[in-house]
Amino acid sequence: MTGVLTLGHMLGDTVMDLLVRWHRMRGEATLWLPSIDHAGLSTQVQVRRRLAQQGIRLESLPREEILAHVQRWKEEHEARIRLQLRAPGLSLDWSRWRYTFDPEAVLATKKVFVRLFEEGLIYRGERIVNWDPTLRTAVSDLEVVHREEDAELLYVRYRWADGSPGGVVVATVRPETIFGDVGVAVHSDDERHRASVGRSVRVPLTDRVVPVVADAGVDQEFGNGALKVTPRHDALDYEISRRHPELEMPPPILDTEARLTGEWVPERFRGMSREKGRVATTQALEEAGLLERKERFRHSVGRSERSDAVIEPLLSTQWFVRTTALAPPVIAAVRSGEIRIHPSRWDLTFFRWMEGLEDWCISRQVTWGHPIPVYYCERCHAPTAATEPPERCPKCGEHRLTADPDVLDTWFTSWLWPFASLGWPEPTAALSSYYPTSVLVTGRDIMFFWVARMMMAGYHFTGSRPFSDVYFTGMLRDERGQKMSKHLGNSPDPAEVIRERGADAVRFALLFPNPVDQDGPFGAGTLDGARNFLTKLWNVVRFALGQIPEGMEAPRHAPALPASAPLEHRWILSRWTRTSREVDEALTAFEFTRAATVLYQFVWHDLADRYVELSKEALQGRRGEGEARTAREVLLFVLERSLRSLHPMVPHVTEELWHSIPHEGEVLAVAPWPPTAETREDPEAEAAMGVVLEAIRALRNLKAEQKLPGSELVAAWVRPAGAPARLVLEAQRASILRLARVAELSFLTGEERPPGRAAATVTEVGEFFVPQPPEAEAAEADALRREREKLSLLLEKTRARLADTGFVSRAPPEVVRETEGKARELAERIARLDEHLKRPGPTGAASA
Repeated sequence: MTGVLTLGHMLGDTVMDLLVRWHRMRGEATLWLPSIDHAGLSTQVQVRRRLAQQGIRLESLPREEILAHVQRWKEEHEARIRLQLRAPGLSLDWSRWRYTFDPEAVLATKKVFVRLFEEGLIYRGERIVNWDPTLRTAVSDLEVVHREEDAELLYVRYRWADGSPGGVVVATVRPETIFGDVGVAVHSDDERHRASVGRSVRVPLTDRVVPVVADAGVDQEFGNGALKVTPRHDALDYEISRRHPELEMPPPILDTEARLTGEWVPERFRGMSREKGRVATTQALEEAGLLERKERFRHSVGRSERSDAVIEPLLSTQWFVRTTALAPPVIAAVRSGEIRIHPSRWDLTFFRWMEGLEDWCISRQVTWGHPIPVYYCERCHAPTAATEPPERCPKCGEHRLTADPDVLDTWFTSWLWPFASLGWPEPTAALSSYYPTSVLVTGRDIMFFWVARMMMAGYHFTGSRPFSDVYFTGMLRDERGQKMSKHLGNSPDPAEVIRERGADAVRFALLFPNPVDQDGPFGAGTLDGARNFLTKLWNVVRFALGQIPEGMEAPRHAPALPASAPLEHRWILSRWTRTSREVDEALTAFEFTRAATVLYQFVWHDLADRYVELSKEALQGRRGEGEARTAREVLLFVLERSLRSLHPMVPHVTEELWHSIPHEGEVLAVAPWPPTAETREDPEAEAAMGVVLEAIRALRNLKAEQKLPGSELVAAWVRPAGAPARLVLEAQRASILRLARVAELSFLTGEERPPGRAAATVTEVGEFFVPQPPEAEAAEADALRREREKLSLLLEKTRARLADTGFVSRAPPEVVRETEGKARELAERIARLDEHLKRPGPTGAASA
């Protein structure tokens, strides 16, 4: 709820909508429930910025006024998000709109907190947390962005406390935290410092004396191998101090805004920010003769994802969830396949994170959020967790109780969403019908923020998985390869893109041609490609409408074709069968771009470019009424099934076009999904059509290479590669003449040559010839030589593979046979090219 949705959101929504529509067409009960979260910390950040632009400091306002500003922000942006969700035509159940701060969500959140508290899985403790000094709150590890930045590495001398010469030299990039040092640590195996262990040093710029201790956690390679121990401002230092009871715990030396403070900080440095304090202490160390040297140092700096402030590791009292206790069933579920991650390459990342879990800090020091439902007794100080404020302390009976001042991390409500959004903890009809849910589609950037935690909550509170499949989309990039981001200004409002380009063009461009599960570019090029495809689809339907007579029935079944039916009809039905099966397989495997690609190739190339052209004569009645009827039935069947299959991807265009042709049913959205069994594959028809299409391609290319006008009907010749090819070419001669735009196709045998000069090309189907202008002869010879070089290189690689005993012994027999056949075919094609190049002619080109 922090602002407008991005194209990245729309990518995930498009995939989710595709799945919902597909499953609904398959006759399954489906629910896609729309919702927004309250985005506690990030919303308060945005409200803070808005108020700052008006000259108002959020922290100066009373709580009620802050919440009023947040409510106004929520209402504005909820309305905008609703518009954005409606723009692409998402199949959401708008009657079930949910919000992570609606009354049901508030109750669920409280009940979960209380239960975990009573189970000992939520606790309040002092730990090093990521402190955002700008927002003055703790943030989780997942809300910290690490960047490589330059700093000054200072080598500071800690002199011996007994006044003897020397001391220990410590390297640090944070001299301002020297005032919180309680010791110096060296590695127990470091010979350089073995004699220092047990001695005491004086903390620079102070009068305090601290011990030198040995600890295996020290990195011997960093700096001089000696570490200043500042337990309130470094996680490692805190762990070292816990292992060494002789090290005292210092008072705070930085306040919530990261300014130097407290009795251990010399008065002249108090009130300084970290940055000013760093400069001032560096100068003071130089003046005191304690700075040995400085050097440039590049290191990783954690910054708050919300405010960009440098994170301050801070020892702070916060609320935590013991996630390690919740993790085992989640890990087991993913390992066993009870929950499947798509693509599976993210499994290892998931396991690596789950097996290295740390407790989840769930408290936030902001105003906006679910209040932590804990109350402290003012007499005995005992905490009580309750869904409603208790009237008295259950331990001592005291009436005076004070509520915890913090709020919960937004994710603490969001991790309950698969079941809380369906009414849990109440036993609702929606919960029994739709939980566990089926699929979660999201970005991999919140794999741990949200996905893993939802799994934990699902198993712990309901005893079952929250969903069976998780699909991670890739990240969209602009056409220059930069990640799309509102901060960079290269991520437009999807509603604006839809207004300009159309919902279906945007949807299809998000699915094709760049794989949905990979990072890829999105921009004018992909949108143009999607628009062109939809235009092609529209034009095919418009053409079909001109061929379909009034009163023609909707295609309930596939046309029954005899074996003697024209090749193009048998071929297109076979291609549709293969396409339908591949689309089903791809969608089942969560390979959405593969499904879109298969349909794109079928509609554009098989249906529009090939079948429509091959069947035009029949459709227009030039082969008789019987063939016209068959052609119309086949065209209408394939077109109607194609619209059904495309509907989950491009629902608006397909719905409109479907209603324009004969069809059954009132709405395409609930029409049955095309069953793959209603047609069958016809390998013979596909093989024969392969010969025809290769002949057309070869003749078109030859004409283009010879710069013969495409509309000019020229003579052509072919020497087929064998008897089967000849049979097909002879039977389909009329189609080849019409589509290749040649006047006649003559068949050559043996060494027979075309009359006059002729340009040639060699294909798997045979050798093709067209008349060759004299000026093109030399260029033709060069082209043949280049083709020979390419084929020779392929043959050399293929033979090398067959000569590899390891390949022959390990590869499946069918793969070896296929490779042997490829070698023979390449050798034959090279031999035919050699014959052409040897024939007489001024340049050695094929001529007569």
